[in-house]
Amino acid sequence: MKKNLGLVHIYTGNGKGKTSWAMGLSLRAIGQGLKVNVIQFMKGGAYTGEFISAQNFLPNIEFSQFGKKCVKEQKQLKLTETDSGVPFFDYVRDDIECGDCRECFVNDKDAKELIDKGFALAKKATTSGEYDLVVLDEINVAVAFKFLPEARVVDLIKNKFKNTELVLTGRGASKGLMDVADYVSIVKMQKHPFNKGILARRGIEY
Repeated sequence: MKKNLGLVHIYTGNGKGKTSWAMGLSLRAIGQGLKVNVIQFMKGGAYTGEFISAQNFLPNIEFSQFGKKCVKEQKQLKLTETDSGVPFFDYVRDDIECGDCRECFVNDKDAKELIDKGFALAKKATTSGEYDLVVLDEINVAVAFKFLPEARVVDLIKNKFKNTELVLTGRGASKGLMDVADYVSIVKMQKHPFNKGILARRGIEY
């Protein structure tokens, strides 16, 4: 099975669902016994559903974030146990809703430093041969915002381990990145509840 891996996916566009698609693919890969590494750029909220869920699939998935932390979050995870005795990680935080302050989306020098650290890890993950699937979440945005040169990401794609499947997500994917990808899916927004004043909802948007 693994000898057939090694293609490059891009999920881009201004519609909702790009990260969700990548997480769905990650879940599918874990279910088939593949090892996954998810690296999120410009995201640092450890309370997101995908980050919490990933803790329950260790060691088949590694999940790293390289973005600003939420100023509201209570940074801790607690380990509980279900009735069947299966460990389950649950996030402990104040009862807050995401979406109104936007502090974590401020892009400045600190964001650039975090992106550089994330990219260094991405290079290791994609060349090591240790992972069957690597997801670089929001890396397209990092390129669009000029935090990462397109040429560096193209070089990463061309020099990755041959049987590592690679996913790049985020709106604004450049032509250069799309040209070297095998899959390009563009999510187009027709409607979004944000335009009605409905902010991000727990369990749906994060």
